[in-house]
Amino acid sequence: MNNPLPLSTPQAMDRGSAQSTIGRSPALTVLICFSLGILIDSWFDLELVYWLLFSIILSAVWALGYRSHKHSSSAIALLLLTICLGGMRHHEFWFCHVPNHISRLLKSPEHSEDQAQLIRVTGVICKRPQIKTPADEEQFNPKQPTQQTNLILDCRELHTGSTNIPVTGKIFVTIYDQVSLLQGKQPHPFSIGDTIDVCGKLRMFSPKDNPHDFDFQNHFRKQQIDAVLTLKSSQAVQLISKVPASSWSSLQKQVHDSFARLIRENTSESTQPIGLALLLGDRSEISTQVRKKFSQSGLIHFLAISGLHIGFFSAFIWGICHLLNLPRTVAVALLLFAIIFYLSIIEIRPPILRAASFCALVTLGLISWRAITTLNLVCISAVFILIINPTDLFDVGTQLSFLAVAAILWTVQQEFFQNPFQQHWIPLRWRILASAPVLQTPVQWFLIRYFRLLYSVFLVTFFIWLVTAPLVLYHFHLLAPIGLLVNTLIFPFLFLILLLGYLLIFLGSVVPFLAGILGICFDYSLRLLNWIVEFASSIPFAHFDLPGPPAWWLLVYYSLILFSIIPVYSKFNFKGNWLLQKSRLAVVPVWVIVGLLIPLLSTNSRSVQCTFIAVNHGISILIESPDGKTILYDAGSMSPVEQTCSKIKNTLLAHGIRRVDLLLISHADRDHYNSAAELISNHYIRELAFPQAFLSKKQPGTLSLCNIAAQNHVPIRIIGKGDQIDFGAGTAIEVLHPGFADQYAEDNPASLTILLSHNHRKILLTGDLEGRGLVKLLTETTAGPVDILLSPHHGSFSANTSDLDRWARPGYLIVSGGRKQTIPQLQKVFSASTQIYSTSKHGAITCLIDDAGNLEVIPFRPEMN
Repeated sequence: MNNPLPLSTPQAMDRGSAQSTIGRSPALTVLICFSLGILIDSWFDLELVYWLLFSIILSAVWALGYRSHKHSSSAIALLLLTICLGGMRHHEFWFCHVPNHISRLLKSPEHSEDQAQLIRVTGVICKRPQIKTPADEEQFNPKQPTQQTNLILDCRELHTGSTNIPVTGKIFVTIYDQVSLLQGKQPHPFSIGDTIDVCGKLRMFSPKDNPHDFDFQNHFRKQQIDAVLTLKSSQAVQLISKVPASSWSSLQKQVHDSFARLIRENTSESTQPIGLALLLGDRSEISTQVRKKFSQSGLIHFLAISGLHIGFFSAFIWGICHLLNLPRTVAVALLLFAIIFYLSIIEIRPPILRAASFCALVTLGLISWRAITTLNLVCISAVFILIINPTDLFDVGTQLSFLAVAAILWTVQQEFFQNPFQQHWIPLRWRILASAPVLQTPVQWFLIRYFRLLYSVFLVTFFIWLVTAPLVLYHFHLLAPIGLLVNTLIFPFLFLILLLGYLLIFLGSVVPFLAGILGICFDYSLRLLNWIVEFASSIPFAHFDLPGPPAWWLLVYYSLILFSIIPVYSKFNFKGNWLLQKSRLAVVPVWVIVGLLIPLLSTNSRSVQCTFIAVNHGISILIESPDGKTILYDAGSMSPVEQTCSKIKNTLLAHGIRRVDLLLISHADRDHYNSAAELISNHYIRELAFPQAFLSKKQPGTLSLCNIAAQNHVPIRIIGKGDQIDFGAGTAIEVLHPGFADQYAEDNPASLTILLSHNHRKILLTGDLEGRGLVKLLTETTAGPVDILLSPHHGSFSANTSDLDRWARPGYLIVSGGRKQTIPQLQKVFSASTQIYSTSKHGAITCLIDDAGNLEVIPFRPEMN
């Protein structure tokens, strides 16, 4: 064991042309063909019988060509067969279910609430249960569950009362409990591998409510989880049998819990969640704010176990084997066992699987001393991942992982990376010193090597950022250039944190007295990391929340990158070749500039647009004028703050809006303003306005909102009946209710009611107006006919009266939220000519009024009409 690990570095690879290198990488061709088959099936949804038929025909063609030595024909047939295998695997994974699959109990996935069924099922827990507790600011709502337990159940039997029917398939189980009922009790006395019996309502995952929401239905379907089972209490769960103590899953749990306990005992409360995420992949305890700051500082990749962690873990184990001078075969076997064991105690995701398979293949190659092509290894890992789950091809985490690896592979093969001191911009004196070690003083020796490290890390980080930043912006609307600097400067420190963490859980488990020392070092290193993240995320212009680029721009961007790096051979003279290379390198920055200019040069819409954002039970309405002015009417719901804020923020950015000119809050119920503070803190709001009654009760939430607005220098305006809101020429917004002197015992009657008029069209927004406030409004001069009326109080029967229908005579009635029976009830009250939509049923609803006064109402889910 005297020889170091001979990894296939680019310096050790053949120096031939890139074209010949690709030619010696058959795994790349297989990967492209297999991925193409997946894409074809996802686009065209070919029946499985066609894929089988094509596969049989192509197999016969390949066999005949191979026997007759027609190598070109057999190679083409083999590539087409690989495409068929990719399509067949995707179709089987995505579309095919066995007859007794649990999801077949549900008639249709069109609307989850309509299809909920009460069932009792027995199954095995296949994922570690996770407990979520709402944040402190969400405890103001007593109706919202205060604790939520989530787990994945692999179904085995369905109980129908008289018989037990065998079933298959996985479901997502959510258990709600009140904290007051769990005091002194263990909320979930079960773990992974246990068999439990549960009784609850089974439904399909809800589809997206807004065009730019995260698609949970698609996300869980990629994991072959098609339904969710909701339980109102943990008393509806019965433990049938515990997993045997001698089983592999029990051993996994014991080791995981032992490591987790060691981390918790030796770290502070603020660093525990980060330590668990770094070493065990458990991110359930990391708060939304911490995730957000890591994203804004460009270090979010460090929180998720990925190739960086697996690579360092492999190097850590190999280093121990090297220190112990173990034989090569023993070291290889030990490394493979360590990788498999580590994977068994963490949550496996595509980047982890890619890195683990890469390290395992390199390790296996060491046994026979075979040189292994790095590109082949990466492509084999990718094919392996797609065979397991073909939908990972569309997963943003997988795409970012392999884009980063591709950037690394390309960067380390470039001359400017391999010979930094041969670059012309380096002073001649330092170039001479770098090439002659005997002339270097100790200080110069250190500076040269430290510069080489920082230079290498910066180049790798820069090109990774260059290829991943547009995709991150497209999916997450975040651009964090500070990550270039932070990752370069603290890269060695990140490895030190991982080293201390691995020493803590492995060495600390064996030698307990060392756990305290290593724990202190690990804890303080995480505190320093926290400080760096806080500081980096707070630097002005360190990160930007921006609208994502269109998909076509993204496709052209990556095509141009490929065009600029793939070798092109021409018959031009030296000057012509030089000009060609410079032109190819310039196309990417030119296209970036074009992408930045397109939104600036695009003309504003000539229509008034009113978007009823679907925020579950709550209200948030975005109003846009033809000249670019924007108003947000309410910003809240009964859902968690981060969920509501995400829906609103994504809608704003998708509309190209970075800051709203005015936020109107109708009244002091939290389901109308619970995300307002978050929007103000993130500088999405220029001005805040509400009626006097919003402050009359002096509720903690309203006062806190005002304080946050003052801290962020957001002006506050009190508005009331008779006020006019400037919204550009041709558009009038008038406050109809409440008056400045109006006083009501409750909040709802004092809801802010505004009337928007544009080209003889009217939109009336009422908040939760009801009771005395509604009666007073109806005694005013009639506003009808109103083209669009926001149904008061989310469509409640007491607020939507026949008097309101006669007074407003609405053409469209839109319910923000609502229940299953809301629309049928309202149809009995309002005129038959009134069209009724609900955001809970139809998703986001967009209303357009053009220059000619034409009105168009567009629901996001028109098929639910």
